[in-house]
Amino acid sequence: MIYLDNAATTKPNEDVIQSYIQMNTQYFFNPNSPHTAGVKIAHLIDKARDNIKQYLNLNDKFDIIFTSGATESNNIALQGMAQAKKRFGKTILTTKIEHPSVLETMRALEEQGFNLQYISTLENGKLDITSLKKLLNDDVVLVTCMHVNNIMGQIQPIEEISNILKDYPKVHFHVDGVQGFGKVNLNINLVDSYSLSAHKFHGLKGSGILAFKQAKTIQPIIFGGGQEYGIRSGTVNAPVNIALTKAMRQMNAQMDSNIKLLTEKGKEIRQFIDQYEGVLINSPIDAAPYILNVSFPGVKGEVLVNAFSKYEIYLSTTSACSSKKSSHNETLKAMGLSNIIIEGSIRISIAPDLTNEQIEAFKDAFDKVYNEVKELLKYEL
Repeated sequence: MIYLDNAATTKPNEDVIQSYIQMNTQYFFNPNSPHTAGVKIAHLIDKARDNIKQYLNLNDKFDIIFTSGATESNNIALQGMAQAKKRFGKTILTTKIEHPSVLETMRALEEQGFNLQYISTLENGKLDITSLKKLLNDDVVLVTCMHVNNIMGQIQPIEEISNILKDYPKVHFHVDGVQGFGKVNLNINLVDSYSLSAHKFHGLKGSGILAFKQAKTIQPIIFGGGQEYGIRSGTVNAPVNIALTKAMRQMNAQMDSNIKLLTEKGKEIRQFIDQYEGVLINSPIDAAPYILNVSFPGVKGEVLVNAFSKYEIYLSTTSACSSKKSSHNETLKAMGLSNIIIEGSIRISIAPDLTNEQIEAFKDAFDKVYNEVKELLKYEL
């Protein structure tokens, strides 16, 4: 098996799994219980928060809130801050290339009376800074965009956006960091909140974090026992939070190596595919090298996924969170690509442990699939 769908989820590291098992068997106590065992686990959780702040190089203004993943983190940040700031303004800004957990949350806020405005997207998949500047005014209270796009890998200009927003101090700037952590450098102190999912960096599914600057400013959207600074009530899942911290430590320690390996392997795959007539590479050349969006115009993406599966090569069409929807992918549409290109697109997303032998096997399978479908390719678009 050759797994090329790492943007959807990654394989958990074995010692992360073992950490989770050990916590569940030996340290299963509730950290909110007043007895000695509960207090001990509470200290472990506090230590985990401190470690995460170190891994993310965060300053003391940030708090770490444990969640079930980035979907929940995005919802908490966007809904909570929109409600907290609505007395100051009703306009919220995002792009059409966001993950559904952001787009659908923003659309739900629009139905609640907020003024949702979309920042334009350039043909290279980057947020249009000129469009952002035109949309900014005294009524804007919330701006959100992702760091690395999950469909085609483009890296957004977070630092430039942050500098622009300095002139709008009441704006909360939230960044979905899911696809970038451990693979693309980012000064997270430039943003107001930042979300991650553990299963995107070889941790476990069902765990994530929300790094939040001045957590007391957010309005909770989940109510209960007051856990997680009162922002995310519910019994703290200590085993999964400790396992997440271990996965973050490993990913952070290997960042330089990851960047080097992903750049080399991604470049090799891109150069190989670029030789094939009629096949289009949708990912911009300056995108993150580990996510590559490719189109076979005239062939359905689902057909291609099935064709590669015959060779035990597993890749994807678009986001695993939206691939079952019938509508065309919003990211590729926002980049101005035609329907035929979008319908024929697949996503290849790699991890650092992809071997040279696996790359060669992928190349061989790619050539076979290409020859199976090349007569269907439409060269005039």
